[in-house]
Amino acid sequence: MKIIDNIMSCINEPVLNIIVVGFHHKRGCQVEHCYPELVPGRPNELPSAWRHLPALALPDGSHNYLSDTIFFHLPGLTEPAHTVYAISCFRQIPIEQVVQKTEDMTRSSVQKSVCVVCQSPLFGRLAVKMELVVRAWFLQGDFSQTKLLEDAYKHLNSCPVQIDQTLEGLSVLRLVESWRHKALLLFKLLLLRRRVLVYGAPAGPLSAALLTLVSLLPRCLEHGLGKAANVVLSRPLSPIPMAPDNKSEDIVDTATDIMNEPYVNGSIQIDDELTSKESENLMEEKDRVSRQSFDETLLADVDRQDLASREKCHSVGEKYKTQKPLVEAQQSPTMARDMSVDGLYNLTSQIDQAECGLPLSLFEDGYLCLPYLSLQYLDLLSDAAVQGFVVGASNVLFKQKRQLFDVLVELNEMRIETGDLMLRRQLALGTEDLRFADHVVRHGASQGDAWIRDQFASYLIYLLRTSLLPEGSREIDPYNAQFMSAFKATPAYQQWLKTTNNGDIEAFANLAPIHPFAGQLSVADMKLKIAHSMSTSEGGRKVSAAVASTGRAVATTSRAVGGALSQARGALSGWWSALTAPPPAGLPAGLPDGLPAGLPDDPGTRGRAATPDPPDKSIEDASAALNKIQVI
Repeated sequence: MKIIDNIMSCINEPVLNIIVVGFHHKRGCQVEHCYPELVPGRPNELPSAWRHLPALALPDGSHNYLSDTIFFHLPGLTEPAHTVYAISCFRQIPIEQVVQKTEDMTRSSVQKSVCVVCQSPLFGRLAVKMELVVRAWFLQGDFSQTKLLEDAYKHLNSCPVQIDQTLEGLSVLRLVESWRHKALLLFKLLLLRRRVLVYGAPAGPLSAALLTLVSLLPRCLEHGLGKAANVVLSRPLSPIPMAPDNKSEDIVDTATDIMNEPYVNGSIQIDDELTSKESENLMEEKDRVSRQSFDETLLADVDRQDLASREKCHSVGEKYKTQKPLVEAQQSPTMARDMSVDGLYNLTSQIDQAECGLPLSLFEDGYLCLPYLSLQYLDLLSDAAVQGFVVGASNVLFKQKRQLFDVLVELNEMRIETGDLMLRRQLALGTEDLRFADHVVRHGASQGDAWIRDQFASYLIYLLRTSLLPEGSREIDPYNAQFMSAFKATPAYQQWLKTTNNGDIEAFANLAPIHPFAGQLSVADMKLKIAHSMSTSEGGRKVSAAVASTGRAVATTSRAVGGALSQARGALSGWWSALTAPPPAGLPAGLPDGLPAGLPDDPGTRGRAATPDPPDKSIEDASAALNKIQVI
């Protein structure tokens, strides 16, 4: 197997194998064909390191869908220290459409998956081609004819691809439009190397969403997943192989003999199934910590401590007046509000990301990135050698094992949950972070995927530059000082310091160590903060749901009540729209001192300067007002 070198831009012969997986009514998921053969003379067998590939290629619940495309990682065979990447195209057709039926086709439909294993993470690019190949193969109606698949293998390996084509098909624009400001929260969560479970269904969109999130990390998808599926485990029964020595080979072979799991409906029977009492305890624990999302109201004390230092962030640039004119513009107090579409990227466009030590060594040393896991891998997450993980799962049993993960990301419900109060504090987004996220959300739709990735890359470069400051520097506060301390304690950051000689990077010399969106607080920042709290806190979601239910109540009771409820609902909807609406294009996000735009002139304020309340008091008053809202 050829291993991609970071310097190489062209990938030759990317496909390693094409494997056909079918569902047998008695034996479950099984390999029906492999080209080229992995076990000489036995095309229906896989090596022990890939023994769970059939369950990954035909995931849980696949019988509920006509087709799907799943992405997952496997440990390499000839180079176990490196990861290989799999794209599985699943289809299901009625038995009547099969021309050449076999004796084992006893059900009303036939389920098969064609899995492509490649040495490069060409997920989106190969998925489009393989979906067409699999559709044509199914139209033949004769699954014993595999020449079409073998021709596809030769064709894919005859067309060299560029390393930058690994990002094709992974839309970060869709991710930002769905998660909005919380996309930055998920981005910073990856940097902390915590135990993260991404849950959703079906498995195809789930695995694609996880890889799309990883692709926000600069150069990570292309060069940073080489060890994402490998770890030296302490238990021989775990599905990932041990280190390639003689002893471990014996252990793996023994494990292969022992692991003879009975399959039922495409999934295995777990020996440690939950007892009724354990299930009850887990449900009680779930009720206790469920929906504990990143509630900004719980972090009010942290915000109040940071507000005083953030008010002074605009003066940081005075230290750097001797720098180049570009850097002086970088420190402008109005920079955050007058930032053009390309303003942030222009400040870092001349910086070589490889010179800055990117990608970060996140998915190494026992930290796993697995876009999809089947039920057979459940015990892997609790192994002592696994330091952390970002994994995707569609089986509800993963959610019930709450002791295995720190954060649960619910894709279908767009919710992030954790019971770790310290982690919630570390991931709290401050004013400057919200400005950056709002900048990406407002311009992302018109600029596209490449622009969004450039923004996050620039954000990370500024974060790394600022991290070199001494502990307690006020320039660190806009990134959340607690987050910065946790990030600097990770092995990935320590490895970055070694790689860059403690941050001795020439490009950093003219880059000011500040948050690129630092600046004075404004009314727009307050609105943005409240809107973010409404979308992330449980109380905010209840208010939003109440607004929606009020609309339904008005529609059904308008005849009896008349126009009073309509006016009340209109006022509430207008108040909410004013909070969540982005500032008009071309206008600064901040407002001058005095009355906010759009409000009538108050005689009580005419003739004297406005004296707005302190920012922390405004937040508290707004929160108190939200608590008083009653839905009739």
